[in-house]
Amino acid sequence: MSLADIHPAAAKRVAFRTIGCKLNQCETAQMQEALLVEGYRLVDWDTSADVRVINTCTVTAKSDRTCRHEIRLAKRLDPACIVAVTGCYAQVDPEAVAAIPGVDLVLGNLEKLRLPGYLAERLGSPGPSVAVSPYVDHPSFEGEFFSHFYGYTRAFLKIQTGCDSRCAYCIIPIARGPARSMPRAEVLAQVGLLAARGYREVVLTGINLGSWGKDTGEGSLAGLLDELVDRGGVDRYRLSSIEPLETDETLQESVQRAGDRVAHHFHLPLQSGSDSVLRRMARPYTAAQYLDVIAALSGRFPGAALGADVITGFPGETDSEFEHTVSLVEHSPLTYLHIFSYSDRPGTPASEMGGKVHPETIHERSLRLRVLGERKNAAFRDRLVDTEQRVLVLKERATDGRLVGLTGNYVEVLLSGDDSLMNRFGRVRVQASCPDRRVEGALVACE
Repeated sequence: MSLADIHPAAAKRVAFRTIGCKLNQCETAQMQEALLVEGYRLVDWDTSADVRVINTCTVTAKSDRTCRHEIRLAKRLDPACIVAVTGCYAQVDPEAVAAIPGVDLVLGNLEKLRLPGYLAERLGSPGPSVAVSPYVDHPSFEGEFFSHFYGYTRAFLKIQTGCDSRCAYCIIPIARGPARSMPRAEVLAQVGLLAARGYREVVLTGINLGSWGKDTGEGSLAGLLDELVDRGGVDRYRLSSIEPLETDETLQESVQRAGDRVAHHFHLPLQSGSDSVLRRMARPYTAAQYLDVIAALSGRFPGAALGADVITGFPGETDSEFEHTVSLVEHSPLTYLHIFSYSDRPGTPASEMGGKVHPETIHERSLRLRVLGERKNAAFRDRLVDTEQRVLVLKERATDGRLVGLTGNYVEVLLSGDDSLMNRFGRVRVQASCPDRRVEGALVACE
């Protein structure tokens, strides 16, 4: 189903392209809802549009290239449309974005949440308009209430943004500013609004999710999770990426108390299995501490999805240091990997470091880890065969026509059934593992 099929016609058509993290997806949803209130009509990216919005990422140099490609594509798709570029790339390098031919509007991460007003001001104005504010003037959490997450069965809720860490490779503190938490009352109200709109799963997201509440003095993520589960409304919560040392025993106990109300899915950035590389990265843990955390999670939550980000080719990474990473992954309970090939990000300490690793070596190391990650994920899915899983059936179908469901431990399940099962939970028996990171299953019972 396309956006054009589910939203009423209006004078102005707007299409969105979202690049990057789940926070960007949340903020795209906020922008979409704000534009709908103003009478815009949401359409799919491949449909003719009056306005095209590219919500950008800048976490790596590759992300910047992807953003530039999508910006240029927007104007080729609709030469007469207004092209608005928002998000982290716009925040960090607005001059470079404004210089791309065809760009009409450049908005930083604070300004993009007021997109309708900027579009109204931009209509008829010559040349690109740029509005990007520094974060030092905006210490509080920013965000607007929204009730729809268009095109998704699950909702992603940004409850924290910004970061106070200074990892050597990361531009995010500049792109997103200092760590800030959504006030507890607003989190509860927003979740209630999403539940009233029929969302059965809410993914809690943040740049540094585990730091929620530290800046406001309202408690911890564990306490917030307890309250969300106790209040009901949403059938399942899921945590997005969270730092290893913030996945402490208190949080683990909170997840355990919740039973299947909180997904047994933990994504803990590793970045390297070498202590010397971790020190150069300015990461706040050792390889042994990381292993202790994921071993505790694996023991407390058998069958949990345990994911990690890994960077290959960080400046100075030797063959021996890389082998430490391979060994850690190989002998750990990790079930999937996200592999990032290091590239210099101007403005970060790592970009000024010597000992740059040759691109071919980085490619070889990335490929080796991807193969290892696929092997571990295949073994994980094989272990799910003949088990029963609680599955949320998504509002989509696979190319072969079967329904697609998502387990608590982050595996997509293909199953037969009619559309009445969509956006419902069911117990599914896993029958076979597929080569595309999915499994096949049969519905046992529907909630």
